[in-house]
Amino acid sequence: MKNSSIILVLIVIFIISSSENGKMVAEAKKCHDAWRTADDEVKCKKECMAKYKGVGTIQVIAFPPEAVLVLCNCEFDC
Repeated sequence: MKNSSIILVLIVIFIISSSENGKMVAEAKKCHDAWRTADDEVKCKKECMAKYKGVGTIQVIAFPPEAVLVLCNCEFDC
């Protein structure tokens, strides 16, 4: 019985010390989605916010000769 009480106290101390300011904090994993878009960063950001409540950025990938792929990369909490 004494060993289980010590283990319980150690677990509680570990949880409190590993969290910020003594509060339990869970970090969300980041997820990603990408789609083809026109070269319009404002539209990309708005679509990403509307779909996933995330942050959208434009990525331009150039393929020779003269082929360009424009992607909207959206990063959001899972």
